[in-house]
Amino acid sequence: MIKIAVCDDEPVICEQLKQMVASKLKQWDEPFQIACYTNAVQFFYMPLDYDLIFLDIRMPNLNGMELAKKLREKDFEGVLIFVTVLEEYMPDAFEVEAMDYLLKPVEEARLERTLKRSLKHLSVKEEKGLFVRTMNWCQNIKLKDIYYCEVINRKIYLHTKKGILDYYGKMKEVEQQTAPDFIRCHRSFLVNPAYLSEYRNGQAVLENGEQIPVSKNYHSDFMKKMMDYIGKEE
Repeated sequence: MIKIAVCDDEPVICEQLKQMVASKLKQWDEPFQIACYTNAVQFFYMPLDYDLIFLDIRMPNLNGMELAKKLREKDFEGVLIFVTVLEEYMPDAFEVEAMDYLLKPVEEARLERTLKRSLKHLSVKEEKGLFVRTMNWCQNIKLKDIYYCEVINRKIYLHTKKGILDYYGKMKEVEQQTAPDFIRCHRSFLVNPAYLSEYRNGQAVLENGEQIPVSKNYHSDFMKKMMDYIGKEE
């Protein structure tokens, strides 16, 4: 189920957009929940459990662009769509990775295209996670947040966007959970191809600058899978 929020300080416009969105999703048999908010400051302090947020820009106390930046700072990874009469903020929308910038009054055809793109984006984001369990805790780590996995002795080290997470485990089990998304490049390393920048001198270079060794035993399979991944992305 997709959870949607509409934030616009004008209640009538907020409700109108809510109805337009709901009508399309019902037409496509897409399960959803949608709520309206007319206070940007109040909305900011609500739990960030939405998948898609429509934001007006011109709102009192906290405008939509400022709100979007704050939401991203709070690690909101969902879809942001601006709905406004102000064209001049359009370049700033890229800074917060907005899906679209809709001008009021919203055209039904344009909204439909934006919703379809958003649903496709959200479906792609629902990728598998790596379930980590120890004696004292358990956690599901999204694969898209992991740069690579490393094993040293009997300990697994997950190098993620938020730091390194370590626990006792087996690389074989990690490989099974991450397949086919990750590529084995060494008996001690699994790498996320989404963050591969280049391959040189026996090293897989990641976007963050880190280098992962590619052993002779895994070289052929690594190169094939890397090229297959690049082909899918193009």
